[in-house]
Amino acid sequence: VPGVFLACGQVRAGEEARFRSVLTVPRTGWLAVGAGAAKTVWLDGEELPLVDTGYAAVSRSPLAPGEHLLELRLVPDEELDLRAYACVVADPSDAARPEWIGGPMETTVRAGEPPYEVLQVASTAYCRVLVNGQEAGRQGGFDPYAEADIPRVRRYDVSHLLRPGDNTITVESGGWVLVDGLVVSGPGWRSSPRVRRRQHGDPAALHLRPRPHPLPEAGWLDGRVTALPATFAMPGSRPRTERFLLDPPPGMTGVEVDAAGPVRIHGTELAVTGALTGPVRFTCGPGRMRLGDWEERGLSGYSGGVRYRTTISAAAGPGVVDLGRVRGTAEVTVNGRSCGIRVCSPYTFDVRLDEGENTVEVLVLGTLAPYLDEISPTHFVFPGQRSTGLFGPVRLRTA
Repeated sequence: VPGVFLACGQVRAGEEARFRSVLTVPRTGWLAVGAGAAKTVWLDGEELPLVDTGYAAVSRSPLAPGEHLLELRLVPDEELDLRAYACVVADPSDAARPEWIGGPMETTVRAGEPPYEVLQVASTAYCRVLVNGQEAGRQGGFDPYAEADIPRVRRYDVSHLLRPGDNTITVESGGWVLVDGLVVSGPGWRSSPRVRRRQHGDPAALHLRPRPHPLPEAGWLDGRVTALPATFAMPGSRPRTERFLLDPPPGMTGVEVDAAGPVRIHGTELAVTGALTGPVRFTCGPGRMRLGDWEERGLSGYSGGVRYRTTISAAAGPGVVDLGRVRGTAEVTVNGRSCGIRVCSPYTFDVRLDEGENTVEVLVLGTLAPYLDEISPTHFVFPGQRSTGLFGPVRLRTA
């Protein structure tokens, strides 16, 4: 679940995007807002002072428990696809995030006893990292995919360069840099760097350490700490039924839904009165599946294998199975006999057929790309890498 769950769309520099909601605070906490824009907040009609020096902002004073009218104004300083989050945290420090900084970049960290955290650096350009004046490493410089605007990330074990007491961390770069781990980049660095609010994709994808997730009910995904269970509601709204379109996988035999209210399933439509409190789970068995991309066959975000099986009638003798186009590795068996494995084109296999009925199986295995992209949005899954499956056409040639 991406942390930035408020989607404002494309917003030009200097334009406003607004969010208005009834916020129910369960216990005393601080309002945290993350967005690539300048932020102004009103609570019950009164402006709420913020510490807003970059992407992440936090209220200067705590919120009282109870129901409040929350109004948020976002104004970016450059055109971007503006996404944001708002939540209530138990401690103001929970709102802090690494910030993109530029210009002179230097800070001090006090080292105690080992072991020490690694130093992770993401950069948009060539970058040199120094600890106490000694070079820890370099990154960037050559980027064959510059138009994709993807930061380069590297982790540094700098334990051999640290000394007891104060240590100076310096980053030299002509671009923007985000640092996490041993030190965290931000406006507080002693060199007073510039801060850029705009992020790259889901900001959490470039963090070394996990921070409390802004959505309280996201904890079922990985068990990590989340923000306080504050709730948002449309002013004047009443309970209503939300409808979702199910995309069932082949061979589905059942559906399990966790929800806070009544659930009704009619065909491929799921109706929920209330809210989903967990994932929608399918139980499956053997089923029928057309050739093509798994993403379009009810297996979106699936990494693993699919075994295709069919029966054909043929005379005894040699033959060739041509699978056509395949995305993944493929193994063909005929009547239980393996005919080989192919990892790239041409996906052709020499086979020996028995007289009469022959069972042909094709096992296609994909990569981790769909799963990684689904559970943790990443910059490193490119268009087309989620595509997996047996596309065909599949042909059997005999003498």
